[in-house]
Formats: sequence, C-alpha cells, structure tokens
Amino acid sequence: MRFSLALGFVAAFGWPSLDLCHAQAAQVQARRDGEAVLVDAVADVSADPRIAWDVLTAYERYPEFVPDLQESRIVRRSANAAWVEQRGTVGWLFYRISVAVNLTVTEQPYERVQSVATGGDFREFSGSYRILPTSRGVRVEYSGRMVPAFRLPPVIGLPALRAMVTRQFNGLMKEIERRSRPAASEHP
Repeated sequence: MRFSLALGFVAAFGWPSLDLCHAQAAQVQARRDGEAVLVDAVADVSADPRIAWDVLTAYERYPEFVPDLQESRIVRRSANAAWVEQRGTVGWLFYRISVAVNLTVTEQPYERVQSVATGGDFREFSGSYRILPTSRGVRVEYSGRMVPAFRLPPVIGLPALRAMVTRQFNGLMKEIERRSRPAASEHP
C-alpha cells in the first residue's frame, strides 16, 4: 500500500500536545541522520484497537481529518495491502510547498501498518504504525524515515515539517478518539 503522506509525515517533528479529552499528550520527535529525517511519535488514546485500525487504514477519508492533506486515494487494494496516492502541503509561517507521495502499504490487521514510497517527492520514505492495546485503550506508535527530493530551507525546513507532522498526527489521534466516543442518546 502506498503509505499516506499523513502516515509518514504524521509523526515527524517536535513535542506537541494533543487537545483530546481522554488521550495523553502525544510525543513527536524528529532528528536528522545525514540527509534523512527520522521520526518517532507516540500517543495513548482511550479507544478500542479496531477503531484505531479503522482510522489508520481509512486512507481515502484522510483529507476529512488530517490537516494539510488535500487528496488521498486508493489506486489498488488487495487482502492486506493498498497502493495509495496522496497530495498535500508542507508549511510553516510564510513557507509553503506542495508535496505528493505514492505509497505501497502493507497491513497486519489491528497491529501494524507499514509503508514504503514508490514515487513522488521523496527519494526515500518508509514508515510503520503499531497499535498496542493498553489497560486504558491503545498506544499508537509511529516511526519513519524520509529523504525529501525537494529542498528544505535550512532555517525553516525542519520546523515546517515538524509543524505539519504534528498537525497530522494529532488529526489522526483526534479522529480515533472522536470515533471512540459513545453516540449521544437521542431523547424524544
């Protein structure tokens, strides 16, 4: 499957907090390793693993809840894989750039989603989400490695990617939590 721009960038940079009722603050870290950017993110969410899975694999719905992602479409799907094309933007303050990625995504139901770029604006892009059951719900962990084919301005490039990934990771976690809330009962 082509891993979503959100899936890859989602966990890229910084130490953001989530504005969620029942989730613990997400931790997002990024560092450079030569020309590559290595990303790690983790969040604890009050949710069933199946709900977390449903959100992480709802590639075509990503633009509804993942900021900066304008398009995400499944080109092809098999039993445990999908090929996904995504388009979005990277930006921070006045800096904006359009980015596209084609991903091959491999799914291990309710446990792991792994992606590798097969085209787009990255010379190298790979990432993995893990869903780990906890006593209070799930822990969602992400780790990724990316080498952009586009130029990152030295002063604002890393903060721009960090801001985008933080927004996208938070968007995914908020959607997991939103879907986990009990439906409001209707009263006549």
